[in-house]
Amino acid sequence: MKNNFKILLLILLVTSCKVEDRYYDLSQEGKELLAYETGETFQLKNIETDEIVSLFVESKTIEYVEDGPNESSFIFGSSSEEFIEIGRILFTDNSNCYNGEIQVKGDRDKGFEFTAYLYDCFGDDFYYFQNEFINSTNVEGVEYSNAYLLRNYPKTLYYSKEKGILKIVDFDENTLFGLIE
Repeated sequence: MKNNFKILLLILLVTSCKVEDRYYDLSQEGKELLAYETGETFQLKNIETDEIVSLFVESKTIEYVEDGPNESSFIFGSSSEEFIEIGRILFTDNSNCYNGEIQVKGDRDKGFEFTAYLYDCFGDDFYYFQNEFINSTNVEGVEYSNAYLLRNYPKTLYYSKEKGILKIVDFDENTLFGLIE
């Protein structure tokens, strides 16, 4: 009986220990990708229709979100929670027709995940960064350097830290939308 009590006490002691929560920060490079500020506007030209779309940044947030329990909690009981830092930019046009979100999320490897989601009048396109860069690209006669490529086959979104969305092209590299300065 005494041994059973000791075993039970040991089990309770091990399972009741709370491990410190883990936080995964967004890298400096990831934060630099949040090019727009709340209240800022930028314009994209729909090349097919010549429509100029003025987009307004509704919000820019950087916060920690819970990413779920650490795997060890299933084996040892109480464990730490994990939190990941995420930066988001939400934007729309005056008619609420063209909408989008830029998101940069910290990861466990001290890097980041970079995505863009454009919807409604843009279509319904989710773009994902796969570590592709180009040194320079031309948009409506203006040369931009150091562009990140986000893919949603058959489309590609070109993005820079300085200007944000540069252009969106189709599979044949025909520009669908381009930045207007």
